[in-house]
Amino acid sequence: MKKIKFGLNVIKIIMKNQIQDRTNLLLDIFNMFSRCVIIFLLYAYVFKLNGGLINGVDYPTTMWSMFIYFCIMILNIRRLDSLIMQDVKSGSIELFMNRPTSYLTLSCLKTIGQGIFSFIFISLLGTAIMILFVGIPNLDLKIFIPTFILSLVLGQILGLMIYGIIGLMAFFMQDNRPLHWIVDKFVMILGGSYLPISMFPPLLKWIAFLSPFGAVNFATSTVYESWNNEYLIRLGLQVGWIVIFGIILNIVYKKSKKKAMVNGG
Repeated sequence: MKKIKFGLNVIKIIMKNQIQDRTNLLLDIFNMFSRCVIIFLLYAYVFKLNGGLINGVDYPTTMWSMFIYFCIMILNIRRLDSLIMQDVKSGSIELFMNRPTSYLTLSCLKTIGQGIFSFIFISLLGTAIMILFVGIPNLDLKIFIPTFILSLVLGQILGLMIYGIIGLMAFFMQDNRPLHWIVDKFVMILGGSYLPISMFPPLLKWIAFLSPFGAVNFATSTVYESWNNEYLIRLGLQVGWIVIFGIILNIVYKKSKKKAMVNGG
């Protein structure tokens, strides 16, 4: 209970700083608006050419999926590895690793705190605009609401673990940015950034379904009808990948800590 309270307090403090500095919020709103306008107009034309349906999915459902993806991007958990790399290069990570509170936990909380205000504000505002201009997809709310929240939370935990591992690789390689670039592109592509998941060819759909990179953004699939039959499997996959990457992260963190102590001492 104390750990949860501590975590919430850290997020609250960082979130307050973000609220006071409106620059990040304005930039996030501009980025969200520009992405949505371009993508939505482009796919409106694509769906029109295909008679309103692509692979049995209509335009509103597809746009809601992409809207959810863009909202998730605002959380920007992808910045975690660069935050860790900066601490490694500056040498300050050695001090943090010697403190009672886990360095990784603090880094994850900071990352969440930096993006959560923009995420909540833009998601609520964007949802209202989407309902007005795109409409509401046909959803079973009893399934959609709880599974969407659970899938979103599990996906972000998995994402933090993946990017945390990349960040800690700064102990073993001079620059982890190439590794970040490769993994990040897998997360973006298999999460439905460049192309909606409903338009994926069968093989790519299976890769997105089974891979940890696709599992990070399973929340984008909650608006599709197929989700009602798949959500138990998808949530199970997310939990399974969290366990696997949690073990990997723990091993890498312990080795990184030893390396930091040796270099520091």
